[in-house]
Amino acid sequence: MIAKVVLNNKEQNIDQIFDYQVPESLQSKLSVGMRVKVPFGFRNNAVEGIVVELAQSSEFKKLKPIKQILGNEPVCLEKILKLCLWISKKYFCSLYQAIRLATPPGMTLGIDEKTAKFVSLAIDTETAFTIKEELRAKGAVARARILEALIMNDNMPLAKLVKERGGSYEAVRGLQKSGYVTVEIQQVVRKAYDEEKYEKTTAYTPTDEQKVIIEHLYDAIENEKKERILLRGVTGSGKTEVFLQAIERVIEKGKNAIMLVPEISLTPQMVQRFVGRFGNRVAVIHSALSTGERFDQWNKIKKGEVRVVVGARSAIFSPMGNIGIIILDEEHENSYKSETAPRYHAIDVAEKIADDENAILLLASATPSVTEYYKAKNGEYTLFEMTKRYNESAMPQVDIVDMRGELFENKNRSPLSLKLQSEIQKNLDRGEKTILFLNRRGYSTFVSCRECGEVINCPECSIAMTYHKKKDSLSCHYCGYTIQNVTECPACGSKYVKYFGTGTQKIEEELKRLFPGAGVLRMDADTTSKKGGHEKILDEFRKKGEDILLGTQMVTKGLDFHEVTLVGVLAADTSLAVDDFRANERSFSLFTQVCGRAGRGERAGRAIIQTYQPYNTTIKYAKNHDYTAFYENEIIQRKRLNYPPFCDIIYIMVTGEDEAEVSACADGIGDEIKRYVQSNNNILSVLGPGPAPIEKIRNNYRYRILLKCKSQDNVQELLTSIYENHEKSRKKVFLSIDTNPVNMF
Repeated sequence: MIAKVVLNNKEQNIDQIFDYQVPESLQSKLSVGMRVKVPFGFRNNAVEGIVVELAQSSEFKKLKPIKQILGNEPVCLEKILKLCLWISKKYFCSLYQAIRLATPPGMTLGIDEKTAKFVSLAIDTETAFTIKEELRAKGAVARARILEALIMNDNMPLAKLVKERGGSYEAVRGLQKSGYVTVEIQQVVRKAYDEEKYEKTTAYTPTDEQKVIIEHLYDAIENEKKERILLRGVTGSGKTEVFLQAIERVIEKGKNAIMLVPEISLTPQMVQRFVGRFGNRVAVIHSALSTGERFDQWNKIKKGEVRVVVGARSAIFSPMGNIGIIILDEEHENSYKSETAPRYHAIDVAEKIADDENAILLLASATPSVTEYYKAKNGEYTLFEMTKRYNESAMPQVDIVDMRGELFENKNRSPLSLKLQSEIQKNLDRGEKTILFLNRRGYSTFVSCRECGEVINCPECSIAMTYHKKKDSLSCHYCGYTIQNVTECPACGSKYVKYFGTGTQKIEEELKRLFPGAGVLRMDADTTSKKGGHEKILDEFRKKGEDILLGTQMVTKGLDFHEVTLVGVLAADTSLAVDDFRANERSFSLFTQVCGRAGRGERAGRAIIQTYQPYNTTIKYAKNHDYTAFYENEIIQRKRLNYPPFCDIIYIMVTGEDEAEVSACADGIGDEIKRYVQSNNNILSVLGPGPAPIEKIRNNYRYRILLKCKSQDNVQELLTSIYENHEKSRKKVFLSIDTNPVNMF
């Protein structure tokens, strides 16, 4: 028997599948997806790998034998391994990088199942009660307390029994020696959520709009139809209930479901809805969990102990079998696209899995991506639209405030307009809550010298550093480099150093100045960095006395507070003034989503968008909640300028510490592309090679080439050639190839 093995090794130059002989003693124990130790190299060093295929013969002679099988069962399903091999080819990454997506969290760190000592009664409770009284009479209080606890609970962790019930380890050993209790090692599942904390829910009667899509999904589930569906539903239209009822029917049919949401939307409220409906049949996977917690969730999925996986992008690789439906909520979100290798998009992977599993793929959003909506309009998806809120409440009334007049006409120097200040005060008087959105964090955007104009840049990256007042420090949000705040200009020595721009910390101070009696909470990457920080802030906001929630994009998604009646968008121009063809799309989505947080209860909602561009068409469409008009305007511009969905953009990036080597490598790739263009019309335009807009990050120089092509599929052969030739060259520069990247900086 021959085992085809991918080594768990980061080195690109051994990125291939190796054949090994399986000793006869191991043949009955080995299967695809298992970890193995194999000899590698001239010295036959023991290296770990994963078996991706078993065969009867090999084209190679004198194969080395496998040394050892690690573990008793596969760590990857065979179908997931095949998916990883597909990913390595499609997204130009190593086999090792692709397979890492599907291996258990913490596998390389030696994470395993957690165990602990548990204590239980070895006698019946009536006898235990009698002995407990005798021990107490003799003064053996610690032993008596332990028996009391076990009479009530029967089985308890040893550490908890000693710590919380006033016992001692010596007392437990004494009871064990007397034959009154037993101590055993048992597995402990690290919980990703507290099921008891969430109220149980049942399906409610759907609205007319919900009913249409639910009945369509029921028919597809019942008849096991493979279908791709796009659901556009305004904020508050009840999309989540559609998901829940569809998943419930999938479970009744004996199948399983994967529910993906962007990391930013994976709030405690979202988890509550799924656990409240499906209880402990839900596994939750997201970045805030510890490695051990993620491992236990992964293990529950693999063992078939759950029926629903709820998670962020990486949850698409869960070891879930027998899938009936895959749902991607907020499908337009950038976080579904990986910005590090493998640079996959979750929608592409979900489509592949749904096709292989003969399952339903449901994409949903209040503001679908222009590309996916275009596909739906052209028949690649079945399109459903929900235009009303589930409780028949009106969409929030949105007002636009022209910030150009605040300083000169109103003499207002505050980043909060007089209109917004007035509306916040009304909410405080009425006991209603307010959400304020600012698309940046920190105190100010950058620090510069007022005398010579010098901007304080990161020494390792070619971008300005951000000031954080709490620690009086400057940080680079690309590499994390941090220094104490400067008191004089490093270029000219001037002490006239000034902060420019406005961050969340600065707005928080302004709110406390304007409304000293109000409860203000700030939610950004700084305040939610600790475990449970996100949930803690939302729990605080839910309480009385906490009136205003200020935050970055975290406050735009997944929040459903019926007391919120006012939303303010500060500095709307920030997201519009970006060198990216998707700037309008992203801005419209942000404005629409965050405004949709208002008025979800019985009281009417209202929103204020502050801008220096009051006549901007994107802002006007967002004011009217008019996605259709926005899409029709945007698709015309995309077609005229030949942007997706009318092409694919290929982003080729070369990085390295030696700028000359980086430039030479980029030029070589550019020459190969020019030769291809001369004999082929699949490439529509070429930009570069040349320095990227951000020329250096972490002391690595960055050169890029941008291609517009009719389709990635049409130039796959060229891109594969570029990638493979570079990997064989073993140059001291790194190459990445990305299709339709999230950003092109």
